[in-house]
Amino acid sequence: ITSGGAHVPFRMEVTESPVRVCFFEDTQPACSTSADLKDGTLTARWDYINTELQLTAKDGTLTGSYRNLRTPRPSAIEAKHYQPPAAPTQPPAKFNGEWEVHTKAATVGNQLLLQQSGADLKGTILRVDGDVGTLVGRVDGNHFLISHFSGDRAVSLEGTILADGTIDLTQGNSKMTAYRPAAARARNLLPPEDPAMYARAKDPAAKFHFNLPDVNGKTVTEDDFAGKPYIVTVTGSWCPNCRDEAPFLGELYKSYHAQGLDIVGFCFEYSDDPTYAPLKAFVRKYAIAYPMLLAGPPGKLGDAVPQVEHIGAYPTSIYIGRDGRIKAVHTGFPSIGSGEELTRVKKEVKDIVEQMLADKAAK
Repeated sequence: ITSGGAHVPFRMEVTESPVRVCFFEDTQPACSTSADLKDGTLTARWDYINTELQLTAKDGTLTGSYRNLRTPRPSAIEAKHYQPPAAPTQPPAKFNGEWEVHTKAATVGNQLLLQQSGADLKGTILRVDGDVGTLVGRVDGNHFLISHFSGDRAVSLEGTILADGTIDLTQGNSKMTAYRPAAARARNLLPPEDPAMYARAKDPAAKFHFNLPDVNGKTVTEDDFAGKPYIVTVTGSWCPNCRDEAPFLGELYKSYHAQGLDIVGFCFEYSDDPTYAPLKAFVRKYAIAYPMLLAGPPGKLGDAVPQVEHIGAYPTSIYIGRDGRIKAVHTGFPSIGSGEELTRVKKEVKDIVEQMLADKAAK
C-alpha cells in the first residue's frame, strides 16, 4: 500500500467462498465484514473501521485502492502471490530489546520495542498515546525492514545498526536515531513520557461530573454510578489505538463487573453520519456491554473533559473511585506489538481496578 509516498509491504489473505479479505495484526486476522465479487472487481468493507477496498486481477497481480469512506482520498494497493522470504545474505545483527527513538527536533523520545528470532523481527514504536501497530519483517546483516498495515496505520520502518551501537532509522520522510536507554541518558536525552503520569486530575478533591447521551438519546450522568468504582474510556471508532484497548476493557468488564466495576465510553465521533453507523459497528465488533456515550467531535476532547489536565490522546482512561473522585489517568494503550509492555500496562490497570474495588468507603 502506498502511504505518505512510501510503499508499505503487508500480508493479505483473499478467499472466494465466502468472499472475504483479511489483513493481519501480526498473526491476528482483521477480516472484512462484507465483500462481493462482481464484474471482475472485488469489493470488501470493514464497517468497524469505516473503510473499503477495491481490487481487480490481471496477469497474476491484484491492483486497486483502499479508502476511508469519510474521505475521497484513496491509497493505491498492489498485491502479488506470497513468496517465502529469501535467506539473509549476511548473518543478522542483534536488534532485540528496548531502544529509544529520538529526532533532532525533540529531546523526549519514544520507545522502539523489538523482538527478534534469527532473521525474523517484529516490534513497534510506542508513543505516550499508543503505538503504530505490530511491525513485522526481516533482518539482513546490519539492516532491517519491518512494516505494518491491518486496515490503518500503514508504517514502514528501516533501520541500520552503526558502529557506535545506535540505529539509523527511516520512517517515510522522517529520519531518527535509536539508542539503548542507558546511552540516551548518557547523552542527556529525556526518557519517554510515562503514560500513567502524562495527564492528571486538575483538582483531585473535586468530584467527576458528566452529562452525556447515548446513540438512542438516553442521558447518562455520574449519578448513575454513585458509590461504584468505574472507568471512563475516552475513545472513538476511528481510533486504531482504541481498537487495541477495546478487547482488554471487555476482559476487565467481564472479570470485575460482578464485583462492582463499571465502565463507560466517552465516544468522540465525526458528525457526518447522523446514524453513528461506525460507532455501532465498533460496539458490535468488540461486543461492548457497557454504555457508550456521545461526547462530541474528536477535536473537542479538552472541552468535553475539562477536569483532566493535559488530556489530548485517544484512548485515555480515567479511573473514578467510589467517592466519585479521579484516582488515576492513563494515556494511550499499546498493541500486541509492544510485547512485555502490553503485559505490564494490563497489570498496572488491573492493580488500579482492584484497589478501587477494595476501597469500600464512599465519601
